[in-house]
Amino acid sequence: MKKVRKFTWSMATIGLMVSLALITMCPTAFGMDTVRFRTANYSGGTGSYYQDVAKAFNASQTEIKVIVEPLAWENMMQKLNSEIQSHTQPDLSIIATRWMIDFVKDDVLAQLDELISPEFKASFVPTFMGLQVYKGHTYALPVAASARAMFYNQDLFEKAGATVPATWDEALVAAKKISALDDSISGLGIQGAEIDMEAYWFYSLWTHGGQLFYANGKSAVGSPQAIAATKTYLKFIKAGVVQDGMTSHSRYDVERIFRSGKMGMILDGPWLRGSIAKEAPDLKYGVANIPAGVKTATYGVTDSLVMFEASKVKKSAMKFLEYAFNHENRMLFNKNEGFIPVINSVIDDPYFTGDPKMKAFLDMGKVAEFVPLVPGWEEMADYIKTALQQIYLGKAAPEDALPKAAKQIDRLMSSFK
Repeated sequence: MKKVRKFTWSMATIGLMVSLALITMCPTAFGMDTVRFRTANYSGGTGSYYQDVAKAFNASQTEIKVIVEPLAWENMMQKLNSEIQSHTQPDLSIIATRWMIDFVKDDVLAQLDELISPEFKASFVPTFMGLQVYKGHTYALPVAASARAMFYNQDLFEKAGATVPATWDEALVAAKKISALDDSISGLGIQGAEIDMEAYWFYSLWTHGGQLFYANGKSAVGSPQAIAATKTYLKFIKAGVVQDGMTSHSRYDVERIFRSGKMGMILDGPWLRGSIAKEAPDLKYGVANIPAGVKTATYGVTDSLVMFEASKVKKSAMKFLEYAFNHENRMLFNKNEGFIPVINSVIDDPYFTGDPKMKAFLDMGKVAEFVPLVPGWEEMADYIKTALQQIYLGKAAPEDALPKAAKQIDRLMSSFK
């Protein structure tokens, strides 16, 4: 009888063989790319939305794992700057488009031209995609877009016998009637603090024919039109028809008061529709154009999604973006957040084209003006905020504070030449 040779396997040998088998069966198991994605919170559900998208993407393949890192808008710029200094920035991040040029000048953003396919790039609305290009290179994708409009409380207007205004003068008349209903009710909400405070001033600025820069590149913040725009807001403040504590209120504070039913009018973006649906579903409201001055205008905004140059997983990050921006995911995003869609197939969907409350935003988008892409914009915005707060508090006249801010902006602009 033939003798059978016996083999004795050590635990280490068995472990090695099992590991080799696993690698053979799943070659990416030990080389999975991890993509860190920093999201901005537009509403209470933004973070969870993107986490669900990432979870579905992660389950759809075995080569890439996306980790979502939600963050409040007011902390975003400081956090990213700190991470860039310590080389710990994420691979992808949502930013305000107006921040993009500073990141480009610091050489921290990846150019997307060779990473993005022509088909994927063509899926975006051209107007919004064009704002992501600087000096011929694509540095970002539009992730959210809005043109601002006027929300008004239908119940308060009816009780006060007020008419939905078409001009600033008519808005003041309506605000006075609404404020007279009760001491706890304000006719018009005005943002007086924190991020985007200057943006609330743009509504009046642009409808009064003002601009941020002259053709020669000098600041127009101290122009006669800018002074007139500021005096328009002062009429509301001096009439006592804005919310108490206005100069300490962020955009979120003003939105909260409107949702509570204690404010007649607020100038805001389409995302407010989403938060009303979730937090104040019984609130009866309408959406109309921003009150006109010498012309009809509004503030147009895009936010961008950028990829950092330091990322080691650029191709994998782009694969995730292609998934995150598909029709189904973006339909859900826009339904949740209420933004103007940035994808062609979504903006043309009957869900949005047939929505009467979305119509005002689409109409306003045709007359929207955007903040020009200039370096140092956030510091310039701080000069405007400081001037406006002094004016709103009665500590400075528009004729003094705004030209001073314009000179500060000009000095800053000259430092970049």
